[in-house]
Amino acid sequence: MTLLVCFSVLGRYLFAAPIPDDLVFSEFLMVFVVFLPLSSVQASREHVFVTIFTEWMPNRKKVILETFGVFVGLIAFTIVGWAVFTDFYESYEIQAYVEGPLELVEWPAKFAVFFGVALFAVRLLVDLIQSIHGIVNDTATATRSEEDRILDAEL
Repeated sequence: MTLLVCFSVLGRYLFAAPIPDDLVFSEFLMVFVVFLPLSSVQASREHVFVTIFTEWMPNRKKVILETFGVFVGLIAFTIVGWAVFTDFYESYEIQAYVEGPLELVEWPAKFAVFFGVALFAVRLLVDLIQSIHGIVNDTATATRSEEDRILDAEL
């Protein structure tokens, strides 16, 4: 993406010939960069956690709150996934395209959004099941705080 923008800017200023539809390409590529890694970030628990109110709580209560958060996220992203799927399917059916010199079709980028959100929802479901299993068996541990991870990295 960076090279695309750089070459387009250089082409525009040096040769008066930018890459056609460079902004559309960047927009479509950004979808792949943002939505496809969501489930991987969730699997490694690298999302930003706000722990100012839970830092003092015992492990079990933290796990219960995290499980509730995963449940709410699962509901929200299932709804978002359905909405994105209907948008993708509609653009695929009518073969919608972006007006410009290349007339690029929209559905591949919309499918990437749907696929990324769907993978994220599946990962949230897996995490929810694991958390509930851990709560029932009393083996679950809460996600470590950012401060703890930083302190471990410095050692």
